[in-house]
Amino acid sequence: MTFVPLKIIGKCVMNDETLFSAMDSAIAMGLPEIKLMEPARDGVVAIIASGPSVAGQIDVIRKMQQAGTPLVAVKDAHDWLIENDIIPEFALAIDPQEHRWDCFKRKHRDVKYLIASQCHQAMFVHLEGYDVTIWHPYITKGQTRPLNRMVVGGGTTSGLRAISLFYTQGWRHFALFGFDSCNDGQSLRVNGDRIKDDDKLHEVRIDLEGETFYCNAAMALQAEHFQTYYDAIPDAQFYGYGHGLIQAIIAKREQNILLLQQQKIEPPDDRVSFIHFGNSTSASWRYRANIPADGWATLNDLTAGTLVFAKPKANELMAMAMAKMQGKQVIVDFCDDHFEWTHYAEALRLADVVTCPTEAMQERIAELGKQATVIPDPFEYPECSPHSRGNNLLWFGHAVNKASLDRILPDLNDYPLRVVSNFAGAIPWSHETMLDEFMVADIVVVPFTDAKKSANRVIESIRQGCFVVAEPHPAIKDFPGIWIGNIKEGIEWALQNQHEANRRTGKAQKYLRAKYTPRICRAMWKTITKLPTTSDAVQRTGTDG
Repeated sequence: MTFVPLKIIGKCVMNDETLFSAMDSAIAMGLPEIKLMEPARDGVVAIIASGPSVAGQIDVIRKMQQAGTPLVAVKDAHDWLIENDIIPEFALAIDPQEHRWDCFKRKHRDVKYLIASQCHQAMFVHLEGYDVTIWHPYITKGQTRPLNRMVVGGGTTSGLRAISLFYTQGWRHFALFGFDSCNDGQSLRVNGDRIKDDDKLHEVRIDLEGETFYCNAAMALQAEHFQTYYDAIPDAQFYGYGHGLIQAIIAKREQNILLLQQQKIEPPDDRVSFIHFGNSTSASWRYRANIPADGWATLNDLTAGTLVFAKPKANELMAMAMAKMQGKQVIVDFCDDHFEWTHYAEALRLADVVTCPTEAMQERIAELGKQATVIPDPFEYPECSPHSRGNNLLWFGHAVNKASLDRILPDLNDYPLRVVSNFAGAIPWSHETMLDEFMVADIVVVPFTDAKKSANRVIESIRQGCFVVAEPHPAIKDFPGIWIGNIKEGIEWALQNQHEANRRTGKAQKYLRAKYTPRICRAMWKTITKLPTTSDAVQRTGTDG
């Protein structure tokens, strides 16, 4: 169906930092939170907004509640329902302005208040002692706050976010009241509010021959965003009550349903895209997205038929859920053990297929009830001739691994040591810097970190011709040619046996060429993207990396 060519750009009344600060304050109150996606459930939920047409639907709403349909009052609809002797099961608010606490003047002990964490503290003060649960709205692209919590995306209005929120809680059938999204000529809301005198009205139609509706910018934007829900959550059904622009959109969609069913079924979408919004400074972006995708898959194309979420982020949960609802295959790749984080646990639950870089991580995921396929990290640096000639030591890695370096520092006091990392005092990391540092280094020291970590630091050091002295680690237990044991003893051995150390590094390089090339690892990814999503067998396509 077509829609009037009207471009509306929405902007929140508060800046992002103000909203995130409000979120932090709400979380600090220790209120219950909506944290997880729920499976689809049967039944209808009625979401009641305050468009003027809802006034003629009061008897329908009352009968629906008596029949067991839960009612969700959106902001001002709460007081209107209570004034008409209907106590809604839920009430929802998202507006961050201080004065918007007044949408719940007739607060009631039997109502469950679902308050967005970005709401002003005045709202929480007003509802103190009542049944309040918070939820976290999606605010801006790339959002990482609040950390490790589910965020709820969707349209610009409270009514649309109510649909999104209840969709995450399993509801698929939505009876919409008061979603007029237009002016009836007299009133803006059922409580008698009117359009402001300086509020410009636009003529809006859902097609060229359709009825004309008169909307201000916010109304038109809501109607425009509502149409995206048909694509974003295609398994949802909407039932419009009353008269208005959104009700007309729903009716038009119903008229077109037979035509849609008669359309030719498109062939399966075999496109693959790796989802990771990082850059070259992130090892997980390089090893688990950019290098694996090169030449056959894309990056960050959420329209592809198979999506590989590498090192999942909290703000990607909704995209995962929507992809599954659209029949896409969702693969989630875990390179770190952060399953105590809410969004990691939820991403694991949503995944059709799970991947990881090591056997130890595979075992950890199995403990959580899922089978994972091991695909190692490929190497990215070119191979250089072995060149251990002295005692120049190199340690490199992320700041999270600094404790492992600190632990062995007393054993390194007698040797020149260079450190490349992102903590204060270290040489800042870059691809070019590492090429220079590898050429200067004779020996790379690799103390033990998490047993589930990849061996990429060992692999890149071998590729660059340095002799590796490492403490025992599951990911390198089968590597030939390197020293595995006490760090200081390994350094002394290499200094006394330089020719043999270089010969061993050459042997290790040959081993890597047979197991960790980008081509081999890409072939593993290509295989896993074709796997059925219901396999009960543990899939294993490669050795640890």
